Formats: sequence, C-alpha cells, structure tokens
Amino acid sequence: MARSFSVIIPLLNQEDEIIRTLESVEASIAFFYRQDDTFSTVESEIVIVNEGSTDRSLERVTEFSRNKANYTIVSHSKSLGAGTARNTGVKVSKGDVLFFCDDDDLFYKEHIFLCFKILTHQSSKFTGNSFTLTTERGSFTIEFPNSTVGIVRTGMYIEDTVHPYWKGAIENCSPLNLCIRRECHEFVEGFPEAQVYKQVGCEDIAYTIWTAKFFKTSKIPIDTVEYIRYPGNNLDRQLQKFQTPPDQYQDDTPPAQKALHVIRQQLEQEKLVYLLGKLSGQSLSSEFAAMLNWKALATEFLNQQNYAAAIALCEQGLLTEPSAEAKALLAVAYNNLGSSLHQQGELSIAADYFQKAIALAPAFSRTDLARVHYNLSKVFKDRREYAQAYESLKTALELDAGFPQAIAELPSAKYSAQIATSGYEFTLDNFSKHVKDWEQYLSQIAQASTLKVLEIGSQEGQTACWLLDNLLIQEAARITCIDAFDELSQSEKFDFNIEKSGSAQKVRKMAGRSHDILRSLIPNSYQLLHLNSKDAASSILESLMLAWRLIQVRGVLVLAAYEGTTDSKASKAAIEAFRGIFHQKVKLLHQSDYMILEKIAE
Repeated sequence: MARSFSVIIPLLNQEDEIIRTLESVEASIAFFYRQDDTFSTVESEIVIVNEGSTDRSLERVTEFSRNKANYTIVSHSKSLGAGTARNTGVKVSKGDVLFFCDDDDLFYKEHIFLCFKILTHQSSKFTGNSFTLTTERGSFTIEFPNSTVGIVRTGMYIEDTVHPYWKGAIENCSPLNLCIRRECHEFVEGFPEAQVYKQVGCEDIAYTIWTAKFFKTSKIPIDTVEYIRYPGNNLDRQLQKFQTPPDQYQDDTPPAQKALHVIRQQLEQEKLVYLLGKLSGQSLSSEFAAMLNWKALATEFLNQQNYAAAIALCEQGLLTEPSAEAKALLAVAYNNLGSSLHQQGELSIAADYFQKAIALAPAFSRTDLARVHYNLSKVFKDRREYAQAYESLKTALELDAGFPQAIAELPSAKYSAQIATSGYEFTLDNFSKHVKDWEQYLSQIAQASTLKVLEIGSQEGQTACWLLDNLLIQEAARITCIDAFDELSQSEKFDFNIEKSGSAQKVRKMAGRSHDILRSLIPNSYQLLHLNSKDAASSILESLMLAWRLIQVRGVLVLAAYEGTTDSKASKAAIEAFRGIFHQKVKLLHQSDYMILEKIAE
C-alpha cells in the first residue's frame, strides 16, 4: 500500500502567485491528515523545481519554506520546460503517489485526500463501496472503483466560461487534476523531453496518451483544483478557442507549427510502440498488473499476434478481476497461441494451450468453442492420436452441427481412429482423406446381400480392410485382391492386416500379373472395382479393358491416381482413354485426384 505522496511544482517567474499556490497545497495536505486516522503515518512532501527564475520567485519560496521539513527545492540553471522540470521533481521525490501543481494554480482542500483515498483503496468485505466527501460546496457520495487503478483524475474549476467539450479535453490531459502512482510514471519514463515539446508544448498531452493507454483511470466529476487565467498564460492565449464550439473552431495554426505537431505525434506513436515492447518483455507483479488496462492491452497484443504477452496479462488480470469477459479473452489468447505453435510443429505445447482454452469454459459462442475443439483435433491428428482427434471433431460438431470443415473431416478421422484401435499397420495413409467420398458414392451398392469387390493393386490392404469393416459386412460378401506382391514385406503386411480385420475368410488373395488373373475371373461377377495401379498407361488401360466385362451393370468403378500424385500421369492417360472408349456406357459420379464411374450399360 502507498505510504507517501509528493507534490511536484515547477516554478518559473511567478513571484506574485507562487505563495498562494503553496498555501493551497499546504491546506490540502492538512485536510488530508484530518480526514482519516489511518493516514497519520503517510509521509508527504512538496518538491519545487526552480526553472532558472529571474524574478524573486526562488527567494520567496525559500523564505516561505524555511523550517518546513517537508519541502525540497532544486534548481535548473535555465528553463528546460515544464515536462523536464516535473521529471526532475519526481526523481528527487520519495512519494509512492505523485501530484503535480503549476506555480500559478490552486489545489482545493479536498484534492489530495480524495485522490489518495481513491487511488489506494483496496476492496474487501470490511470496506464499503462508497464514502461521503464533505466540502465547502456541499457533500458528495464518492463511489470507489471496482478494481485497482493507477491514475485518478478529478474535475477542474475554471472561472471563465469555456465550452464543455474543451473543459473535458483540458481535464483529461492536464497534470493539475492528476494523481498517479510512481510505478506508472516510471513505466512511461516520465514526461517527454524532446526539443519539439519546448517549441510547441503538448508534453501534457503526450504524458496523458502514454499513461492512459497503459493504466486504469478513475475519473471523479468533482472540481478539486482551479485552473486560473493570467495575462499571457496558456489558458489566456487559448481562451477564444476554448469558448468556441468544436464544430465551429477554425484552426489557424501556422504551417511551420503544424509540421512540428506532426513530428510530435510521430514521436508519441513511436513511444507507444516502445512501451508495448517494454511491457511485453518484463515480468509483471500482481500489484502492477492490477493497475494496467490489461484487457485493452491484451487485445492489442492479440492483434499483434504477441500471444505470450497477451496471456501473461490475462492470467494476471484474471486473478484480480475474474469475469466471463476475462476468461473469454484468455481463452482466445490460448487458442491463438496454440494455433501458432501448431504451425511451428510444437504439437505437445499446442495441444496444452487448446486444452487450457477449453478448460476455462469461456463464454464463447458454440461456434467459436467448436473451432477450438477442431483446432485440438488437428493437433491430435498430427500427433497420430487418432482416437482423440476423432473425439474432438465429434465435440466440435456437437457444438456446431453445420461446421463444414469438421463435417468434411469426420469420416477420415473416424477411419483413422478405427485403424488406431484395430491394430492395423500401414506404412502410409493415402486413403483416409477419401473416406467421405467412398461412403457417399458406394452407398448405392452397400446393401447388396452378396456384394463382391474386385481390387487391382491391393498393396498393404488398407482399402481392402476399410471395405471389410464398412461395406463387406454380409456373411456372403467377398473381395478379390490382385497384386504382384513383389516385395515379401508388402505381402506379409497385407496378410497381417487382413487377419486383423477378422474377416480373412472373405478375402481371396491373388498374387501375380493382373492381366493373367483378370482373364481367369468369371464375367459379370462384381459390383465394385477398385483400381490402384502404378503400371505404365498401356498396362493400366489393358487392366481396365479386362476388368470391364467382370463388372455388373449399375456397378461402380473407383479409379485411383487420376490427379495429384507421382503416378497420376500414366493413370490419367489410361483412365481418359478408357472413358473415351466407354463414354456412352459410364456415368461420372465424382472426379478429384481419383475418378468414380458408374457402369450404366454393358
């Protein structure tokens, strides 16, 4: 908890006004100690930074502060600007909480007490949500902020009539009505000191842009300070502007000054980028994180794809401000980091973050939550954890039944999960992506009580096993598998996988040259042909011609490697030639990297 505060006052040639200003600050400090016994141990100080005054200002404050231990006076040899003077004052000060007062303005008595009480309030079941502030202008009920803040701003009295828009603008950027924690000031590294600010001013605007960007502010709509117009001061110079409605104001800033403002604004934006990087790279204490505009900052980090920084903010923020909104923001950060890690091949860590997002039970729409489960399924798939991938896809579809990607991938995920649990061993999986189409286009022959399939190019038996598990389920169903089986390992794997299917009795394995075998088979015996050959185009075409007489009318021909593989050039040529010959006797059902045809005539 803050146990001290400092009031920083830059001083430049205000011999006639400075004493009244100091008296107002002292009165505010005295009021502070009278209001709350718990504040009796809070230390206070007034730091005056003399900006090379050439009148009697320094002499007057030196005499006024004589024998007052809470005063510190430091001097610049020349004026370096109000922003630099304030920075110097902060550096020599000791306060946990900082106030700023110009040398010709006033604090009202309640200013320090009100700001300090709001800034240091810690919610608990033993404290109320509000308190009553009694002033010479009446009593006010003050609501405590619902979370820790780093900045308090109050209202500002201006004797001259100014347009409400401009009064609000002044109140939002002046340091006079500002109370700020030292950590916040030091994080933004104080007021700007670049030369351009000595030419155009606006250091207060820059300071406000930086501090308000990063730290939560509590605004109390009670005037607790007075901004006084003196001949030639900033308020006096701009009074006409401040009394003009903003939509009627004509900016008459000279072009050279406008160019300087462009430079200033560029510096301010560059500083914001720097501060975001600074925040991203530092560890956050819970006390510091609680003061941050962590939701807005986390959202900005998300937009920058700096997911780790967003997560750090959200995790800290959720400790002090648990809410559905905070959970949802953290879940988005977890999900996005998971997606980034997935792209980088960090599969285990990616899965952890997707699961963290789901575990938060965020207040997502069902559609958004479905996408997190879908993302998790993709990681499980890449980790070859097919059963988990399938379950995650099913959950995604339970949440969003119309999710197109999940719908498209569910059949292949189901098939991959079946492979994982059945004990099949396939060197490569070039088939699961086709399962959805096979289910769709082979459904018309699936009900045949004596379904018979002819397969040319069975390899390790992957498609044969799928057919046994899904289509050849009737006792009388059969499949004839033709392959050269030149490699012993391939033949052994085929036998192993067929045995694992539990339906080996339905399989007729025929090893040898396909042309010879096809000539030996009985015509008009099969309802389905699957051809998956790596032979030359002429050989593939011959196999198709020989197989034609074996397939029944209304039967289906699935011709693999039509597009997109190293073998597709020869296959495509053969398939196109075959289709050209029988173009009046076949109907195209599907075409992608393979072709599905229906035999419609003999």
